[in-house]
Amino acid sequence: MSNIQINKFDSREELFSAVANACRSQLEKVLKEKNKASFIIPGGTTPAPSFAQLAIADIDWKNITIGQSDERWVDADHEQSNQGLTQKTLLIDNAKSAKYVAMKNSAPDPFAGESQCNSDYAAIAPFSVTMLGMGLDGHIASLFPNSKTIDQALSLNNENTCIAIDAEGCKVAGDFPHRMSLTLSAIVKSELIILLVTGSEKLSVIEKAMITNDPKVLPVSGILNQQKTAVKIFWAE
Repeated sequence: MSNIQINKFDSREELFSAVANACRSQLEKVLKEKNKASFIIPGGTTPAPSFAQLAIADIDWKNITIGQSDERWVDADHEQSNQGLTQKTLLIDNAKSAKYVAMKNSAPDPFAGESQCNSDYAAIAPFSVTMLGMGLDGHIASLFPNSKTIDQALSLNNENTCIAIDAEGCKVAGDFPHRMSLTLSAIVKSELIILLVTGSEKLSVIEKAMITNDPKVLPVSGILNQQKTAVKIFWAE
């Protein structure tokens, strides 16, 4: 696990600034090398302060493509849409010139939409930087423990970038168990993984996942116990 770096901060203000700086640094590095970059981001409101800083940063946004780590199968104007949240928190100010690749498409359900999503996300892979959050159950993206397609989703032999998820029965999935998610194999092929977490309970989950190395129980262990890609963990209480 020599590719794991844990960064702890005394305040969330410092945390969010450090995350924004790490993302900016990686994006600028890749832009310099390739003249284009891709930036995968999670849903939820936790990273919003980092996005606010990135949105006003003087970065070559027009050559950056932004995508989601996962998405509920709802339209962009739905209050639970990650796309809708991204449009409000990141695709503003300077960053509004970035390209955006949606996960939710016109298919009636994620299983019908999986092929198109795979094609759309394969076009921007490998991802320059993938930012992830994590739940108390150890899930990353929409890779929930014991969900029906979890074995395929976690397989490093799965060459697809995206996978339809049926998390029916998983309490953490709430009222929207049908989702699209990046596969673990696509995530670990990223050039850099940033894991943003807050609170002592989540830190304990990470510490346990680093020891147990069982992605089916704690999916986050799939990124913490691989040697391919650097993982930078950013944490504050």
